[in-house]
Amino acid sequence: MAAFKKNMWLLLLLILIGASLGGVLGEILKTISPEGPLRNIFSTGFQIGLTPPVTLDLRLFSFTIGFTLRANLLTLLGSILGIYIYKYA
Repeated sequence: MAAFKKNMWLLLLLILIGASLGGVLGEILKTISPEGPLRNIFSTGFQIGLTPPVTLDLRLFSFTIGFTLRANLLTLLGSILGIYIYKYA
């Protein structure tokens, strides 16, 4: 495998890709898994962000700013996998 130039942007990219893929996989498994402990593991997560979004109304124009980060078990495992790939690639 070709050696990556190790920098912080590559690490951030790998973490974001791993977290995104883990989040999507977690949502898919939550949807198709039967009721029980496995479904509880995938549906349990946490949210960080601005809820509701902050709005600044200046009469001429308005700004609405908000974000939410939703994470579950597979999101965290995907992030860890991204760090692992960065470290050993």
